[in-house]
Amino acid sequence: MPQVEFYSIESQSDSSSDSSSDSKSDSSSGSKPEAKPSKLPIAHIVEVITRGYRKGQKIFINAESKYQAEMLDEKLWTQDAKSFLPHQLVGEDENTKPPIEIGFGQNPSIRADILINLADEVPAFYQPMKWIFEYAYGDEEKKEKARAKFRFYRQQNCLINHRKISG
Repeated sequence: MPQVEFYSIESQSDSSSDSSSDSKSDSSSGSKPEAKPSKLPIAHIVEVITRGYRKGQKIFINAESKYQAEMLDEKLWTQDAKSFLPHQLVGEDENTKPPIEIGFGQNPSIRADILINLADEVPAFYQPMKWIFEYAYGDEEKKEKARAKFRFYRQQNCLINHRKISG
């Protein structure tokens, strides 16, 4: 059974933060202001990828959309040149199998040790992974989907660690 690291992102009411999570905020209600939904914790995700890569592990990132997959691909290319993380999108080059692959609903073409799941559902291919990283962030609907994933992993008898991080 894989070990699951579940991260809850604590909202910050920073109005200058950009949302990379594809969530839409509704400011049409004229009542009291609400905190913006937490954004995807890119820095934390890159840190998890970097740690896994340095340990020789293969990593699959299951993004929630093509947009998010391409955004993560771009973020990994623009990291510090000294810490290059060899990666590609699923199907980008069938002859190359880098240790880090990014998809959005596709099965991995690499035999990954780590799954970083950013999608709303647990992918069918989760089981052979040693580690799974999940993030609960965004509006209440996204958080409820994260709770459903948490319950699913618990029903599968996965070892679950839950931590809170700032978003």
